[in-house]
Amino acid sequence: MTGKARNRGIRSKWTKEDLQNVVAAVKEDRMSRQGASKTFSIPRRTLSRYVDKNENKKSAMGRKPVLTADQERELSSRIIRLAEVGYPLTSKTLRRCVYNFSAENGIPNKFSTMSKTAGRYWLNGFLRRNPIIRQRKAQGMNPARAQKLNRFIVNDHFTKLKEILVEMDLMESPERIFNVDEKGCRLSLHHQQSVLAKKGAKRVHLVAPEHGENVTVVSCGNASGNSIPPAILFKGKRLKPEWRDTLPPGSLVLMTPKGSMNITTFCSWIEHLAKYKPAGRCLLIFDGAKCHLDHTIVDVAERHDIVLYCLPSNTTHELQPMDKSVFRSFEYHWDDQVLQYWTRHKDRNTVDPR
Repeated sequence: MTGKARNRGIRSKWTKEDLQNVVAAVKEDRMSRQGASKTFSIPRRTLSRYVDKNENKKSAMGRKPVLTADQERELSSRIIRLAEVGYPLTSKTLRRCVYNFSAENGIPNKFSTMSKTAGRYWLNGFLRRNPIIRQRKAQGMNPARAQKLNRFIVNDHFTKLKEILVEMDLMESPERIFNVDEKGCRLSLHHQQSVLAKKGAKRVHLVAPEHGENVTVVSCGNASGNSIPPAILFKGKRLKPEWRDTLPPGSLVLMTPKGSMNITTFCSWIEHLAKYKPAGRCLLIFDGAKCHLDHTIVDVAERHDIVLYCLPSNTTHELQPMDKSVFRSFEYHWDDQVLQYWTRHKDRNTVDPR
C-alpha cells in the first residue's frame, strides 16, 4: 500500500453546470446517486452533500443569539422610533433593557447577574446583525424645541411662507428673498481638534484658552445665493479704526454693550441691508429673538420696502436656512483661522479681535 487516496485524480473533473444538472436529475428521480456518480465522475459523498443540502438553512458560526431574528427586528424598529421622537437609547440602557426582557420572559442567556445588563459582546453582535442601527453622538435639544418642531407647526410655517411669496409675487424672484442670522463667535476654538501624537498616548493637550470673548457675525444672503457684506458686533463702547482692517469691503462694524444684537443695532443693520438689496419690495426671513421684535424695527423696514417674516419660535435649529447652510461650516473655517493666528503669535494666549 502506498497510502494514495482512492479518489485521487477525480477532483475537479466536472463543471458547476454539470453538478447543478446532476443534482436536479437526482432530486427528480431521473438518475440514482450511484449511477450519476459513475457517469459524471462526481464522488458520491460530494453529490449527496449537494442533494441533501437545505438551501433555506443558513449556517452560522459562534454562539446562538439570545434573541430571535423577529425579536431583534422589533427591537431595531423601537430603537429607531425612540430616536426619531428625541429619546434615543444609550448602549447601556439598551443592554439593561435586553437583560430585563430576557429575565421576564425566561430566555436563556449568559448575561452578568451582578451588573444586570447584557454584555458588550452581545451589543457588538446585535449591531453586526442589524446594520440599520448605528451608534451616533446625540445633539442636545431642550424640551421646548422638541415640542415646537412638530408636523402641524412646520406645515403651517411653509403654508404661510408660500402665501406671502405668492402675494408679493416673489415665486420667480429669488433675488428678493433674504434670510439673516447671527452667529456668536468665541475668540477661541469651537471644536475639539484632532492632533498628531505618539501611538498609545493617553493624554494629549493643546495649549489654548478655555474661554474667550465673543463677537457676533451677522450674515445675510438671498435665495439666489448672493450675500451682502457682513456686520460685525464687538463688545464695548469705543470702536478702534484698525478693527475694520482686513474685513470684506462694505462690512458694517458696530459696538454693543454685550457684543450681541439689540434693537438699535438691528435697526442699523436694516439700514445696511437697504443699501445692497434690489429696488422694490423684498422679503426678509429672520428668527424671533427678543431684539428683533419691536415696532421701531418694523417702521425702519417699511421705510425701505422690506417685509419682515419671523420663523416659528424654537424651530430655527431646523428651519433657519442660514444656520443650516452657512454657519455649520463657518465654525470649521473659524477654528482654522484661530489656529493660524496662534501659530503666528505664540506670545498671545488669547485672540485679539484686531
